Amino acid sequence: MLTAELMPRQQGTVTVVEEPKAPDPFVFSPQMVRDLELLAFAGQVIRAAHRWRPGRTALPAPRGGRPVIYRDESVLVTLLVMMVWQVSPETLVKRMQRWPELAAACGYPPGVVISSSQLRRRREQWGLWVYFITFCALVWVLIGRGVLTGRDWVIDSTLIDAFSAADAQAGWSFTKRFGYKVHMLICRDSLLPIMFLVSPANRNDAPWAVPLMLLALLLFRLPVTVVRADAAYFTRPILAFITGVLHATPLVVYNPRNRGKKAPVTAHWAAEERRNRGRRGYIERFFAVLKRYFRLNYLQAQGVHAAYRHAFEVCLAVLLVAWLADFLGRPDLLHGL
Repeated sequence: MLTAELMPRQQGTVTVVEEPKAPDPFVFSPQMVRDLELLAFAGQVIRAAHRWRPGRTALPAPRGGRPVIYRDESVLVTLLVMMVWQVSPETLVKRMQRWPELAAACGYPPGVVISSSQLRRRREQWGLWVYFITFCALVWVLIGRGVLTGRDWVIDSTLIDAFSAADAQAGWSFTKRFGYKVHMLICRDSLLPIMFLVSPANRNDAPWAVPLMLLALLLFRLPVTVVRADAAYFTRPILAFITGVLHATPLVVYNPRNRGKKAPVTAHWAAEERRNRGRRGYIERFFAVLKRYFRLNYLQAQGVHAAYRHAFEVCLAVLLVAWLADFLGRPDLLHGL
């Protein structure tokens, strides 16, 4: 859970003891899985995914293959542990075999752990739908616990590099970086994500703001009073949506140079810019945390689908860490710092 534990593991200085009863040095322990009741939480997510999207979400057994013996909720809890640990399915399965207590907490029968290939197939079969439902459910959990208030919104985007230069769905940004943009809406008070969208890096920021805010409004009904953004979002549709639909105050930066090089900068504009710059900059610090400690810029596959899945896994890890910190009564560890 703690960033202090993540850093030595990322640097390769953590030694895993082969004894089954060795203490778990990583970020998610069997006790935390049980205390947060993640198995019951995953069961509710799977049922919601069944209810809101017709059809099975479990992987059907191929002809002549092994039947499905792992419950969907056990697979989802395994994926959640994998997201927080920031490891591959192969590494996670090996470590679960070393700690049978964790496998039991995830709902597997004694002596049985899902294989890495089956874990990958189940994840691919689910697609992004189960991830989206899990993300919304975690946001609702944090809203219910009073961690995520949603009164002060900040919108911005950040770039993540593509895995390969052959990625046909990625694009070149004006900063000469090839990859994708993650357009994100966060709660400034809690510094947690509310909603996000992914686009190629060459797309403009403004068209994604209204869909972000509309999704947040329809899904969570947060009592937003202020929306902060930089000059890229100073457009009439965005301002009209903030004032007319959200009934909030738009603190969107206005760039007077858009009127021409001879347009003067007034003292009022300069005072407002100095007052709001620090608060709007919270999202930049949040992006720095995502990239430094949760590996947002470590995309390991091609395509916008893979970029969405990677962004979901990072945001789910952030929300789980925040849930753990609130459960332990440690608000200072809300972001794993």
